[in-house]
Amino acid sequence: MMNIPQISSVEVAVRLYYERLSLFTKDIKELFPGISSCTVQQLKKCARDKADEMGKMQYNNRSVLTECAYLAWGLDIDSLERRLNKIRKYQKTV
Repeated sequence: MMNIPQISSVEVAVRLYYERLSLFTKDIKELFPGISSCTVQQLKKCARDKADEMGKMQYNNRSVLTECAYLAWGLDIDSLERRLNKIRKYQKTV
């Protein structure tokens, strides 16, 4: 298991989850800014392994399924959504 980098923001993580069925290198670098190409490949491998484990078919070898990637990387979309809603709620009160 690899160490997963820090996400750029909760908002980016939620947006990418719902906008992209598959994540390409550009998307992964937006989610985890400043990572190397080697780290991107390691993250993709983790996501592909999770997809295989779940019996999900990959579309191509350049991208990874978003749902499988988030699960592999320990990004809980329900938790991220709750956090985003709290952030938006408190921004309105300030």
